[in-house]
Amino acid sequence: MAVTERTLRLPVSGQKLTYELERKSVKNINMRVRADGKVHLSVPRQTSDAKITAFLTDHEAWLLNALKKTAARAEAHPDTETLAGRDIVPYLGGVLRVVCVPCEGRTGRFELDRQAGTLTLHLPDPQDSGWRMSAVETFEKAQTRMLVMPLLKQHFPYFAQRGVAPPSDVRFRVMTSRFGSCSSGTHALTFNAKLCEYPPAFIEYVVVHELCHFLHPDHSDAFWAEVGRVLPDWREREKIGKK
Repeated sequence: MAVTERTLRLPVSGQKLTYELERKSVKNINMRVRADGKVHLSVPRQTSDAKITAFLTDHEAWLLNALKKTAARAEAHPDTETLAGRDIVPYLGGVLRVVCVPCEGRTGRFELDRQAGTLTLHLPDPQDSGWRMSAVETFEKAQTRMLVMPLLKQHFPYFAQRGVAPPSDVRFRVMTSRFGSCSSGTHALTFNAKLCEYPPAFIEYVVVHELCHFLHPDHSDAFWAEVGRVLPDWREREKIGKK
């Protein structure tokens, strides 16, 4: 059944809530707040409108808190288009000041000065949003690759001893709702190109998390035990990405 959009005035806060409703073959009502701030509700096909409304009102406090956290994360780590229009970019848990300067030719480049905390973008047209967006995306992908590859080299021997073959490929791309993924079919790893925005401790957690999926393609107790053997403080590291 198609997804429909509905609105509801929440009783306690008085806030108008717009949410997506999907009736499907599930046993319980499930609600999640997506990275873009949209609220999605999947419900059993025969669920009455009254029961749906009661569920939302009963979970109003949780819902508003989730929406607040999602908005805060979006502000701290916006999409590439939004980020390209700002004069600062997040980097390793801090920020870099962005300076755009003109360059000759039709190929842009970036220059990172970590000591000064500046990212200089050399662009054919510094005022062009397309050039800025492309430069920021190229910078983040390059930095994430530079940070992730040594961590893979550092931690893979442990997994090799457990019989895991080297990844067939390691990819980097912008992901909207995940920090990484592990494909059991292709034996490839994919990492969110925006990982360089986060502190090193969290980046290492993501790398270990995805490597552990080669041994346990789920989030079972055995999987988390494996993560804990490699990173005993994984819970503290995981929290960084949820702030």
